[in-house]
Amino acid sequence: MLSSDTDVTLLHLEDYVAPGDAYYVGRRTEAVRFVGRLHTHDDFAELTWIEYGGLLHVVGGTRRLLETGDLVFIRPDDVHLFRPVPGRSFAQVAVSFPSETLRALEARYFDAADWPWSDGGLPVTHRLDSVRLQRITELTSVLVSGPAGRLQLERFLLEVLCDMVGRPEGNGLPAWLTEALSRFADDPVALGEGVNGLADLAGRSREHVNRVIQAGTGQTATELVNQLRLNRAAALLRMTDRPIASVAAECGFPSLSHFYRLFNERFKATPRHYRMVSTVSGLRPETR
Repeated sequence: MLSSDTDVTLLHLEDYVAPGDAYYVGRRTEAVRFVGRLHTHDDFAELTWIEYGGLLHVVGGTRRLLETGDLVFIRPDDVHLFRPVPGRSFAQVAVSFPSETLRALEARYFDAADWPWSDGGLPVTHRLDSVRLQRITELTSVLVSGPAGRLQLERFLLEVLCDMVGRPEGNGLPAWLTEALSRFADDPVALGEGVNGLADLAGRSREHVNRVIQAGTGQTATELVNQLRLNRAAALLRMTDRPIASVAAECGFPSLSHFYRLFNERFKATPRHYRMVSTVSGLRPETR
């Protein structure tokens, strides 16, 4: 570590947030010259990520290269700094917020083993795929456009934790396939095309996609595709009044009898019964 890194600066949240605000959002790129200084936080934590490019993170006596999509959960007592990588562009976003917010969220929603700001070791770094990177950008735009209150902060953090970090990592599947599966699950056209639709989204051959899925999950590509189709069908049955045949067709099941058989195997109920028991107080009209 360089000699200039030996002095540690203690940062305070009040130096960044406006009076009455609950958080601070900052963004910097290679266009802004800076020399990282070793620091720790007196009373706040951070969530920081790389929009594009690369940035060096010096933390806990190590140097880690952060690249596009890397999301870091920085704890108040982490001693760290960031440095540009010579010859590389970057954009970094950081959300700083009070330590008490961490304690409240952990107490309400998390076990110690699942808490990304947990003590010990280096800060947790999570790689966002392009879909979730775009989503966190959208969430941040909302965060900076309105009042910087605690409600807005917790909404942001909870959606990040639940939708991005709380999701399974794809059972060992590579990032390109995890991203394609995420897009596939919400794409009616791809759902209708089945494994071919998934392969098109992944930019790989059907055969290659099938081999990778079998190696990573033990399922065939067809089995995994049908699982995603059925999940979407179950959501539509719960949340809409659309006819069952229409739901089946949109989710890639042109044969209604085949849909009924697979749905019953997965949910231990017919689509009609599943919809009926999912309806609050039985108020939704029955749709055949």
